[in-house]
This record gives sequence, C-alpha cells and structure tokens, in this order.
Amino acid sequence: MAFKASNRSDIPMFRALDILRQANEKAAQGEEIMRLEAGLPCFGPPPQVLEYARDLLKNDPRQTYTEALGMSLLRDRIAVYIRDQYGVDLDYSRIALTVGSSSGLALAFLSAFDAGDKVAIFSPTYPPYRNILNTLSLQVVEIQSTPETDYQPTLELLEACEEDLDGLVICSPSNPTGTMIADDELEKICKWCDEKGVRIVSDQAYHGITYEQPAQTVVKFTDNAIALNTFSKYFAMTGFRLGWMVLPEELKDRVKKLSESFFVSPPTLSQHMAYKVFDHTDVLDGYVAHYKKNLDILKTELPKAGFDKISNAKGAFYIYADVAHLTDDTEEFCSRMLSEAKVSTTPGVDFDVARGHSTIRICYADETKDIEEACRRLQQWQK
Repeated sequence: MAFKASNRSDIPMFRALDILRQANEKAAQGEEIMRLEAGLPCFGPPPQVLEYARDLLKNDPRQTYTEALGMSLLRDRIAVYIRDQYGVDLDYSRIALTVGSSSGLALAFLSAFDAGDKVAIFSPTYPPYRNILNTLSLQVVEIQSTPETDYQPTLELLEACEEDLDGLVICSPSNPTGTMIADDELEKICKWCDEKGVRIVSDQAYHGITYEQPAQTVVKFTDNAIALNTFSKYFAMTGFRLGWMVLPEELKDRVKKLSESFFVSPPTLSQHMAYKVFDHTDVLDGYVAHYKKNLDILKTELPKAGFDKISNAKGAFYIYADVAHLTDDTEEFCSRMLSEAKVSTTPGVDFDVARGHSTIRICYADETKDIEEACRRLQQWQK
C-alpha cells in the first residue's frame, strides 16, 4: 500500500545549503575552498559569554524549560536594547523569544494570517519566506524589485500591486542583496499598510550589521507590525538557535499558545548567553568592522574579475551580483566555480525564481585573507 506524503511539504530545496554540502564534501577531500556561500559569521560569541555558559552548566547542568515566550529577564533586557537602539519604549510583554528567527517566521504567519490570505514578498528575497508561506497554504504575491529601487520595496511598487493584500514581508538590511530601505520610505510603507490593513512582517535579522547608517525598525512607525530578530548574525550565536519577536498587543496570546504547542520553550542555555552578550557589544561592533573591511575589498576586487554589476550593499554581509554577461545558468556557473576556482557562492535562483538564473549571492562573513584569496582566484578564473 502506498502511503500519502503531503504536497505542501514538497518545497524547493534551499540551494545555499546544497552548495554548502558540496563545499563541505570537497573540503573533506582535502581541497581548500574559499567559502562565500553561507550566511555564517566567522566569529562565535564573545569569549566572556562562553565562559559564562561554562559556569552555568557547571552549576546547573539540567537547564530546564523556561516560560514559553522565554525568560522575563531576557525579554526585559531586549526591551532596553530596543529603547537604546531605536528610541522606542516597549513593555517586555510584547517580546517573545523564539527558536531562532526561523521559527519566528512560522509563528508570525500562523498568528497573523489564515489559509488563502495574500502575502507579498519582494524578490530577490530570502527563500524560506516563500517556502513557509506556501507550506501554510498562504498565497504568495511576488513583486519584483530592481537595482533602481536597491532591490527593496517602495510605496510606488506597493501602490502598483493589483492584489488585495493581507500581509507584506520586508527585510532590511536584505538577504541576499545587503541593501536597505531608507527611513522615510519605510515610514511611508508603514503608513500605507496601516491604512490598507496590511500586516507587515519585518525581518530585522541583520540589524546591527550596517556600514553607513543604522537600520530603522518598523516598530518606530507602527504598532501593527511584527518585527523579527535573531541572535545568529550581529550577536554571532548562530548554532545556539535563539531569536525574538516584537508583537502587536492582539497577537501576544496567540503566539504564546502556538509557541507552547510547537516548541514548549526556547533553548534555556542560549537564553542565559543572550542575556550576557548585551554586555559585550564592543566585541560585536568589532566583528562589524571586520565585515566592512571585507566589503571594501570585494567592491574593489570583484569588478576586476568581471563581477561589475553588484548591489548597493550597506548592511548584512552579502553582495548580489548580476552575471548575465557571464552566464544564463547560475546553478551550473556556481558549480563550475566551485570545481574550477575552488570558490563557493550561491546561485540567485534561490532568491529570485524568475530572474535568478543570471545572479549570484556572495557572502563576505569569512576571514579577510580568505576574501582576498577568493578574489584572486576569481580574477584568475575569469581570464
């Protein structure tokens, strides 16, 4: 007898992770691969945070469950951080801790939308937005952004959309482009969404990693949006799987009940570490200075390898490159780059189904010497 498997779980693979697998296989065989494919900081948590965690485990190895929305102490500390960063006062009850921000996406979509609702995303974009929305039987309305709009949503593009939207997903600084929404444009988008009853889900995973001006939060301009963040990127706690949500008042209880059933509670040790990491933002800002140095190198050296159409990256640790003059099949192009140049990057079809065959994402969160070597190899490869 054939057993059923759900159609909704048959989603596209995340090609960035497939390239990661291929690069890992080559590295395991002794090949020296320059890793520009995965959004993974080359740093870990500050040493003081790791020492704090060791002491905690020594004194309390059980590390039992916390409340479903996380420890009140940490939620309050995040509220203080939001006040200091953005000048927004929040009660900690609006903050929910999550198992990474990825689970926050699922909680956001489940708490805010019903099956069949229409949620807009702007491509190129982070592929799990599309995949999770589809899995939850939500209708994805994909709007194409362009280099002229810094690959970001604008009020003009939203007004031109003919669909009656229920939701909008935004990400600034962006994965995969590193571009940002200007503060005045973000305010206009928030005002339009409030007037139209469109719930914003704002992925703020790369806040803190900016190079010209700080990123602004949607919470500054509206109380109706859901804002997501993570301890994986700026805070460099990737594998510890912890994030947070800022919720509208009417969604707090719904997210609590969902979180109880899906996850019980976020990882306890990670919550203790997250509380401590706020004491060491000087170390984290040093990480950001490192990424900026790598970005400057890429902006100078990539054009010498023929990658001269690149995004106006101002944050995160990605550059998005248009390589239409080099290939019309970036999956094959990235695979060949990995095999021949020993440099791993991610094909754009992950981020833009319609146009990604001619774009790639380059991550520069690695060691500076490896970024320099990758550029040298790409220049040699394209001769």
